[in-house]
Amino acid sequence: MKKPRFNAIKEIVVLLLFISGLHGPAYSQGRFAGYFNSDSFWRSIQILDQDAAIAEDADTLVALASNREFDYKELKFAKEESTKSGQLNYFLAFIKQGKWYVKPCNSLPEILNRLEHGKSLVVYTEGYGKNFISGLFRAFAMRAQYRVNVLYLDYPSINISKKRLGNWRFVVQEANKAGADFAPVLDSLHQWQLKEHHFSKINLFYHSMGNLALKHMLQNDLFSGFNNSAWVDNLVLNAACVPAKGYAEWLGKANFARHILVHYNPEDRTLKGAQLVSGNRKIGVRPGDKVLPNIICLNFNGLAGNGHNYFLNLPYRVPMAEPVTNYMQRLLNGEVVNVQDTLLFRRLDEEGKYELVE
Repeated sequence: MKKPRFNAIKEIVVLLLFISGLHGPAYSQGRFAGYFNSDSFWRSIQILDQDAAIAEDADTLVALASNREFDYKELKFAKEESTKSGQLNYFLAFIKQGKWYVKPCNSLPEILNRLEHGKSLVVYTEGYGKNFISGLFRAFAMRAQYRVNVLYLDYPSINISKKRLGNWRFVVQEANKAGADFAPVLDSLHQWQLKEHHFSKINLFYHSMGNLALKHMLQNDLFSGFNNSAWVDNLVLNAACVPAKGYAEWLGKANFARHILVHYNPEDRTLKGAQLVSGNRKIGVRPGDKVLPNIICLNFNGLAGNGHNYFLNLPYRVPMAEPVTNYMQRLLNGEVVNVQDTLLFRRLDEEGKYELVE
């Protein structure tokens, strides 16, 4: 019997994790996050000169824009704080024979030009708890699993000098700042794509507290250069750790998106904890009863249980259900989500909420 394609892709993702020398029993998320911040892992990464050539046979290649402070004289060169000025740094990162390489670049067009022509681009923003390395790993995983181009928007979302509540406040502040810092990236991407027509589709994917960046950008009208026409195929709010109250008002401003998808899970254990800390209901738990006509809300509880990450197969997590994997494959490749297809979707109410068919 032929092995399903999604299992083969999962093996690629697992290989990315273990190929750099990770051994021993299965790792919990916490232990694995610690591994990514270990001196030995930072020491294994090679920083290339700006004029260095990228290996043509690199296993995986992703682009990054980051608002972090960087100091290449230090082992942990990517700091756990953002630049006060909002200055951005651009990188190409790739894996070759199990080794990670990071190359600083001068501009956004430079890194976009190196991505695969004619394929979908996912502009990916993560949530709480990612240092530079763990965020980059997830960008690699998205590229490997879905075979899409990835532009990862990296901002500090953890600071080991702070305790848990301090980190929560820190990430709220940094995610909001990221909304302002990365708005020019979206503007430049829009202008560049209009000229170059490099990517077949463009999708924006915000996960968890990363959605605060989207909210801040829209609430503060930081989109003057790219909101006059629809050029983003799918705008995805995945497990959004953002207050649900009044979200339709700011999300309704996103004229740049042809389709808006809100992924939620009423039993999301991580977001339920966040609700206790913040004292408000999150979009990713229950988006509300009234849904704007151009927004589709998908309930993942039936296939994700109480999970929070249901878009990547990661070695320390239960693998995603096949319908979820197939859906994400289509979504991130820019396809139109047809919720009227009853073989794939089941309607939950009259307000635009659906779920995937098992």
